[in-house]
Amino acid sequence: MNEVPENYKGKVDELNKILQDKNQDINRLKELAISDGGLVISLVRREAWKLILNLPSTDEQLYPLEIIKDHPEYHQVDMDVRRCLKRFPPGISYEKIGVLQKELIAIILSVIKENPDLKYYQGYHDVAVTFLIEVGQNEAYSIMKHLSSNHLKEFLKPTMEETSYLLLHVFPLIKKLNPELEKFIEKSGIGTIFALPWLISWFSHSLDQHSKVVRLFDYFLASPKEIILYVIAQLIYSRRHEVLNTECDMAGVHTVLSKIPESLNFEIILDEATKMHKEYDLSNVKDEVDKRVKQEAKLLKDQRDENAKRKKDRKFARDQEHQEQPAFNRAFRYVPIWIRPRMRFGLLFFGFSLAAGLWAVFKSNNN
Repeated sequence: MNEVPENYKGKVDELNKILQDKNQDINRLKELAISDGGLVISLVRREAWKLILNLPSTDEQLYPLEIIKDHPEYHQVDMDVRRCLKRFPPGISYEKIGVLQKELIAIILSVIKENPDLKYYQGYHDVAVTFLIEVGQNEAYSIMKHLSSNHLKEFLKPTMEETSYLLLHVFPLIKKLNPELEKFIEKSGIGTIFALPWLISWFSHSLDQHSKVVRLFDYFLASPKEIILYVIAQLIYSRRHEVLNTECDMAGVHTVLSKIPESLNFEIILDEATKMHKEYDLSNVKDEVDKRVKQEAKLLKDQRDENAKRKKDRKFARDQEHQEQPAFNRAFRYVPIWIRPRMRFGLLFFGFSLAAGLWAVFKSNNN
């Protein structure tokens, strides 16, 4: 994690100089975090991330295990953390992973417990474990507390309404880059669900290489929080040829977009996202996004109305069928099914007996 590649040695020297300087140039630090290679090594990140976020250097106390175990979110967090083994870099012993998992649970639930209005979501643990691995438990807790009130705030709401609204900005951004691509994706009906894990976990859930994840984290921490929408748009645009050459249906497009190739050059994508953000503000697409929201709301309402109408029609048909049935058949609907054959036989026998009796009376009267 701390071996400096030859082509980044000059950059690491400049980063260290900023960190050691009494008058630390935070703006320059952010520029270096955004530029090619990011902050490069873990030793730099341990100091630079908190400086970029302007966080205090004092250690903050986490809640003890006996308290957080009573939290209603505990079991869900525990299950998610147990399943995230692939997020730990290779070479770490299972014993060490066990310790880190307990520390991760404490970080997540300490943040959630301290902020009762926050709702844990799956993917939050992917973000938290990245910071835990890089800077340790106390520093990671401090960073996650800050991000939960800022960059990740919308994702921690009780509903995903605001998150869904944010994701809808991706389509107009793609349209700006390539109208044909946007039209193709729209026609496929895939929606934005494929990009949800990218957004809420800062791509950490979808990438296997820890080095790529922390590089993206350098970029996101030093950039405006909406920059990730531009990154998503640029990522999709970078794979336009693959998308346009597949079947224009949900399954085909999802298969292409849901998996990020290991060979993908994120440095180009990040550079293009930065340029686009400077040239094209999200406010430019607000009207189009709001229009999409209204269209989706109308579509949802029409679907609900159609379902209600079908349900009403089915009930009417059943009622009509019920009224048209003979009284004898309707009566049988309220009799247990195992009794019905006996009742039919009994009624039939009674009918024959009655007819025979009447016939005998008729004959005797005639005689």
